[in-house]
Formats: sequence, structure tokens, C-alpha cells
Amino acid sequence: MTIAIADKPAGKRAAPVRRPPRRAAVRSKQLFLGLVDSPLTDIARDVRRGLPAQMVDDAADYLRVPKSEIMAITEVKAASLSRWTREGQMLPLGESDRLARVARVARVARQVLGSDEEAVLWLNTPVPALGNAKPLSLLTSDASSRIVEDTLARAAAGVYA
Repeated sequence: MTIAIADKPAGKRAAPVRRPPRRAAVRSKQLFLGLVDSPLTDIARDVRRGLPAQMVDDAADYLRVPKSEIMAITEVKAASLSRWTREGQMLPLGESDRLARVARVARVARQVLGSDEEAVLWLNTPVPALGNAKPLSLLTSDASSRIVEDTLARAAAGVYA
């Protein structure tokens, strides 16, 4: 049994819809890298306005860690992040500030160590001067972030870190 659609002859098929080829789901690091590269005055302004929710994904890509690790540092709940991303909303002030703190420390690490790759490696490697903790895992508070920055400063000055 053949069912014909009123507008189309029974023997003809509609031309296939042309869709752009699917690209691999590769997330960009551009939003977070832009934050790392921004002057502190711009970061402060952007934090007050709220950072894009997509920046959590970009930070995870840049730092080569699971998104859940960035969410733990920034205290972002999965359901909230999903909603904010879907609706194109900005992160609230507290979450934006914690994400900006990660960017600030990443910038200091890059300045001291010379490249993004070295900074990311250092942030993800246990450091004896930090009690063999990964520096990235210590960015959960301002005080512990300052300890990480102080360790970088001491390393830049040639003091054991």
C-alpha cells in the first residue's frame, strides 16, 4: 500500500535536506583565555556584570581537567550551569569571582613559567611546597589561592617551591 502526500506525486521523493557537515565537538578555550589575558580592571568589570556560563567549559578545556573540577572550584551546581548555559545567562557574582580567581592564578603561572602549557602542567601537578597538593585544587578560597600565587612568586625569585 502506498500513501501519497497531496502536494507531491506518489513516485517522487523529496530532495534530501542539505546540512552542514558535523564537526567534532571541540570546545574552544577562547573565552577563558580571553579572561586570562585581560587586565585586572577589565576582569573586575566583567565579574560585576557576570561571566558567560560557557566559560566554565572553556576553563576546563584550557586547564585540561574535567568540567566537574572547575564546577567544584567555582561552586557551580550542574543543574544551574546547564540552565544558565541553555538560556545564555551569565554566572552570578560569586561564581564569576571564583572563576576569575582561577584565571588570575593561571595568568601568574604563565608569567612565571613562560607558557600556557607549562602553567597548565604546573597547576595540575602535585607541588611539594604545597604539601604535595595540586595547585589547581587549592583555588577554592582566596586565602589558598594567595598561597599558590606566593609559591609561584617564590619560584620566580629562585626560592624552593
